[in-house]
Amino acid sequence: MSRARVLPMPGPELAAWREARAADGAPLPEAARDGAQSAVTLEIDGVAVGGALLELTPDVGGTRCSLRVLQTTLPRDADEHWAAAVSALEAHARELGAAVLVVGVAPELARVFTAAGFQATMTGIGKRLDPGSAPELQEDRRVAVRPMTQAERAQYVVDVRGLLTAGMERAGVLSPGAGRIEELEDRLARLAADPPPEEEMLLTAEVDGTPVGRAWGTYVTRDGALDFLGHSLDLFPEHRGQGLTKSFLGALRRHAHEAGVRDVHLRVYGHADNARQTFLAAGAGIADVHLRKELD
Repeated sequence: MSRARVLPMPGPELAAWREARAADGAPLPEAARDGAQSAVTLEIDGVAVGGALLELTPDVGGTRCSLRVLQTTLPRDADEHWAAAVSALEAHARELGAAVLVVGVAPELARVFTAAGFQATMTGIGKRLDPGSAPELQEDRRVAVRPMTQAERAQYVVDVRGLLTAGMERAGVLSPGAGRIEELEDRLARLAADPPPEEEMLLTAEVDGTPVGRAWGTYVTRDGALDFLGHSLDLFPEHRGQGLTKSFLGALRRHAHEAGVRDVHLRVYGHADNARQTFLAAGAGIADVHLRKELD
């Protein structure tokens, strides 16, 4: 049986790790406004196999420990080593006083964390848009999209706050009763500005001129290319069950394609299996899986 240990990372080693990540164009993330970070070294059977960046933040009834970065040489099919590593990370999070441990891992590792009692909260979905596939981006053209009006944006900011909070609570991303999420509130305040930030995409979906849904995403530049991060997509209740979702997605893909987007990325809540299957059927792939475990 493999034995794993999690040890505080020495300062020089952490500095070298930060420098190497920055040189590779993937710098270690900054701490959240109310977060405190801790870098650790992961050992398996006495051999250092990588490092992790943990972050502690306040949570309802305790402290949340988030695994912000996990970089290791362990093969993804080394289940016995991974099981030991997960156990060691849990133990270390408890020593730090955490009541909850949350992680984001490659899909091949999700089974190891699930076997250790973690619950999947979100799935990262990604799709690269083929420049040559524009005619096939929306086969069913019932749904058209256009920018939201100022009045629609003002109402959307109110509505999406509740939609996202309820979805995160149900999925386990956010603890029930956690209150305001400052980062989300800051983003929503900017969406309500007139005009909104250029990088934000706020669209109303229509069928024959009648609004049927809304979508919000952000354009980001990566490696000299334009990518799209989707945050929220919803059909109004009275227009659900009419087979509009596929056409809506097609309209969004066409819009992103015309904007020059290379990759489309979405987060799907763990409980939203139908939505996840819809995206996968449209050619998307799973990029990562986010999981959570109560440590008490």
